[in-house]
Amino acid sequence: MIIIVLTGSLSAQTQLSNGNFEQWGTTENGNAVPKGWHSYGDGDCQLKGIYSWGCGPMTKNHSNRVAGHTGYGCEIYTVSLVGNLVNGVLTTGQMQFASTDNKSPDNCTYTDKDNKCGHKAAMAFTGRPDSVYFWCKFNMKNSSNVAVAKFHIHGNTAYKDISTHTTATAQKGKIANAFCEFKDPNDKKWHRYKFKFTYYDDQNQVVKTTDRTPSYILVCFSTNKISKGGNEGDKLAIDDIVMVYNKRLSYLNIDGRPLPGFDPDRTEYDWYCADGSVFPTVEAAAQSPHATVRVEPSGRTLRIIVTHDDGEKVYTVTLHDDVAGR
Repeated sequence: MIIIVLTGSLSAQTQLSNGNFEQWGTTENGNAVPKGWHSYGDGDCQLKGIYSWGCGPMTKNHSNRVAGHTGYGCEIYTVSLVGNLVNGVLTTGQMQFASTDNKSPDNCTYTDKDNKCGHKAAMAFTGRPDSVYFWCKFNMKNSSNVAVAKFHIHGNTAYKDISTHTTATAQKGKIANAFCEFKDPNDKKWHRYKFKFTYYDDQNQVVKTTDRTPSYILVCFSTNKISKGGNEGDKLAIDDIVMVYNKRLSYLNIDGRPLPGFDPDRTEYDWYCADGSVFPTVEAAAQSPHATVRVEPSGRTLRIIVTHDDGEKVYTVTLHDDVAGR
């Protein structure tokens, strides 16, 4: 008898486009941004009247291409404009400036799915990752500063990120998010940061998994978790953003007993039984609620296949006649 556990489905666009920052487009208004990413240089400034003068200084990127954790990375930095601090920002979405109040919802970053601003500021994404990790290097005036990265996985909508939003903020199309606050270790070295995603149903209640297929991901990095926070010249280098899809098994039982020596990271095993031609009962479950598990007999081998949105991990159990009576 073979027990098959099914808990999810296969998807396609499972990593960020140019999440390693190796591809760079043309310079936008002075400073470079990675291809497929955006900053102030192509921002939509809607300030009116005497405040419209600020559109010129605001629509210049505060970012550079630098040596990364591997290959290239992107460095964002804080500037001062007429005595006001402006955080360094890198995003997959469209930046919009429409109010002098930094907490106004009219100042936001959003997925421009209909390309209204013409910058293609919408990153397609269909995965359901368990977590995300990325590499960062700080160069801050004050080591107590806390940077932030927000990852919003959402449906086919112009999803927004506003500085006052929290993980619990309800919004149409919300599927999952990871809000990542991380502090300067004060050593000017690259460090890896990893955070888990939280998933929500269409009523904004936390759930273990979802059968809703995402359409986009909105990612926003900032030099400081506080708008106008930190110091002029604060720098944050970013590189190698990776979505993690956990394809490990949580357990593997044979004929009702735990497989001896089972380790989620070990994929090959031997099983001795009185008649190696008879398939034993197999029970298995994935660690991730988004993954599926199926068992396939092949000759005298059992293949336990864990499938997640980005591919498969295969465990094998080879059957042997227990001639030694072990």
